[in-house]
Amino acid sequence: MNFDLDEDQQLLKAAAERFVADSGGGDLLLRRAARMEPGGFSATNWARLAESGVLGLAVSAENGGLGQGTVEIAIVMEALGRGLAPEPVLDVGIIAAGLIDSPENAAQHKSLLQDLIRGNTLVSIGHSEREARHSLSWVGTSARPDGETLRLDGCKIAVMAGGGAQHFVVSARLSGAPGDADGIGLFLVPAEATGLERHPYRLADGSLAAELTLRDVKIPAGSQLAGGFSTLKTVAATARLAAAAEMLGVMGLLFDNTLNYVKTRQQFGQPLGNFQVIQHRMTDAYVQLEQSRSHVMRAALAEGAAFAGAAAGAKAFVAEAALGLAHTAVQMHGGMGIADELAIGHGLKRIRVLALCFGDSASALDDYRCAA
Repeated sequence: MNFDLDEDQQLLKAAAERFVADSGGGDLLLRRAARMEPGGFSATNWARLAESGVLGLAVSAENGGLGQGTVEIAIVMEALGRGLAPEPVLDVGIIAAGLIDSPENAAQHKSLLQDLIRGNTLVSIGHSEREARHSLSWVGTSARPDGETLRLDGCKIAVMAGGGAQHFVVSARLSGAPGDADGIGLFLVPAEATGLERHPYRLADGSLAAELTLRDVKIPAGSQLAGGFSTLKTVAATARLAAAAEMLGVMGLLFDNTLNYVKTRQQFGQPLGNFQVIQHRMTDAYVQLEQSRSHVMRAALAEGAAFAGAAAGAKAFVAEAALGLAHTAVQMHGGMGIADELAIGHGLKRIRVLALCFGDSASALDDYRCAA
């Protein structure tokens, strides 16, 4: 099988790498400054991503996006991961945009999607709940019809990029019991809605997430998006692949930095890399990196019904491998490995956040086994 990128894919990869380079990729001072901005990322770089079309990467051409496939998504996310880009492309451009991207949605929803693609508005998903334990179908938040309106009650945790979002896609239950796949709806809720309380907080990687409390939040009945749990499952599979690809990019950065360090750092009159135990550890890290690349490639090339299982498997494997490689990188650098002065610590923290995207490794592995 030929795994070479075609001309369009090579251009897309080059564009993503150029964005990383031009936006100060590798400059940790700029990254820390971006994390301190109101949304937890650089507004200037967000506008540049929108202009390049990256925010519409996974959106269908009919709705104004690039309509790219899973291979192209993996290519871009790996490049962004290698550059430790703080912009929430995964949370907004892949997940939120994917939930809104449907030909059955109303005109106002498509208009919001256009604003998202252009970088004019920030939309994030409120789905996770404390009782869910990584179960995608566990939704306790309720949506009660009331004439021409709907009333939402519940609580959402770990709303990624939710600290600065202007709109939320909230999952809520119209019928059934928590854990049932049937009866789940997706609803657009403006951040200023009466009864909605947002509590922003920082995640390990410095990104700005939020917890949402909905107390009798009243929204128009037309705020419901097309689809439901089936749409959520489809987007979750794509998100798992994107998260695995971004972790792969971070792994490549950490491996290269660590390899360069052990080749130049002197101990007992010789480079650290001359010691056999260091060589063994670096060999193991290289194997983790290349096996992760194979899993991401396999998932990106999977088609039809096989894709969700392959994406779950890739996410489960890469999350564990990435954490293992990151811990090796930290240990090789000693105490400086976890400090903010080096990319190593930044990469480890980013991997820890990505590893929990739509479930931890154990839940992703369960989904992989069920799909096999």
